[in-house]
Amino acid sequence: MRALPWATVPHRARDFHSGRGPVLSVLSGPAPAALAWCALALVSSAPLLRAQDRERERTWSGPPILALITSTRAMGLGGAFWTGGNADHAVFHHPALISGQGFDLSLAGIYTRDGDGDRDRDPDDAIHLTLSAGGTWLGGNVAVGLAVFDYGVDIDVERERGRGDGGGSRAVAAGAASWGATEFVGTVGYSRNLFGFGVGAAGKVIGWTAGGARARTAAVDVGVSRTLWQLRMGLTVQNLGPDLEIRGRDVPLSRRVVLGAGTQRRVPVGPLDIGGAVQVAREYGGDIVPGGGVEVAYWPVVRRVFIARIGVVRVLEGAGAPLTFGAGFEGDRVRLDYGYRDRGPMTGPHQIGISIR
Repeated sequence: MRALPWATVPHRARDFHSGRGPVLSVLSGPAPAALAWCALALVSSAPLLRAQDRERERTWSGPPILALITSTRAMGLGGAFWTGGNADHAVFHHPALISGQGFDLSLAGIYTRDGDGDRDRDPDDAIHLTLSAGGTWLGGNVAVGLAVFDYGVDIDVERERGRGDGGGSRAVAAGAASWGATEFVGTVGYSRNLFGFGVGAAGKVIGWTAGGARARTAAVDVGVSRTLWQLRMGLTVQNLGPDLEIRGRDVPLSRRVVLGAGTQRRVPVGPLDIGGAVQVAREYGGDIVPGGGVEVAYWPVVRRVFIARIGVVRVLEGAGAPLTFGAGFEGDRVRLDYGYRDRGPMTGPHQIGISIR
């Protein structure tokens, strides 16, 4: 089988999958019982995943869109998905937490502009758009989601040029070309309560197009959730499915085990309301990446809530800054969110989102 040229992979994606890029995930549970529950699940799942990794012996996994965080709120919390309340974009993170109501949208991107103000097709250009919507169906909750990641790609090429000396000899010059790559994930998820647990599953279609090559595959996320005291916890196994095949090479999906916990609601502390979320992820390749964050809300007027967030995430070597920041505003049925992480995401430090209930 032909090897996939390494230059066809965007440099931020190469850094990520070689262990030098951002891994946006975090550790779970302010309560000891939550930590024990999460640790037990990780220990039980780790041997199987390690065996799979050894058997496959791939140097990287993909596509990169599976490593990007979709929730703007989570970005401000060190990558920890908010498991309590009306969780936004749960169909991408924890299908057992699908709330069955509302609409969510998040957007992040980087652009390079030339002197004319036009967008160049530069390898540093990228845009990541996600949207989801949910409702109720068959006694449970259903949600659909679409994520698109579009970016520039460096392709090393060889250009031949005639020397014009009449002898027909030719010189070969090394060069580079840039064109676009597009990835997408379309997903449908369903959740319901069963024997005191929330259970859910999401089926997804994953596509990757770059330099005229196309690949498609399907995968499944499965998970459970449980409420203990004031905590909502979730355990999810993501991206179970066959490899992508692109340019003759099998590309394994970024299989992950993710455990998270968060307060169901913010707790009043004087004039402020405080809540938090934590998460731990077992990434493809075996890295365990913890972190979490808190958010502080102040509402001078009823149903007009201003929010500040701060988080921290374990970073691997060269993965950027461990601190994340965020802000938000909640109205009657709308929440606006902003997330920031310096030198972190493949799509730049800024992300914005809107949720409508």
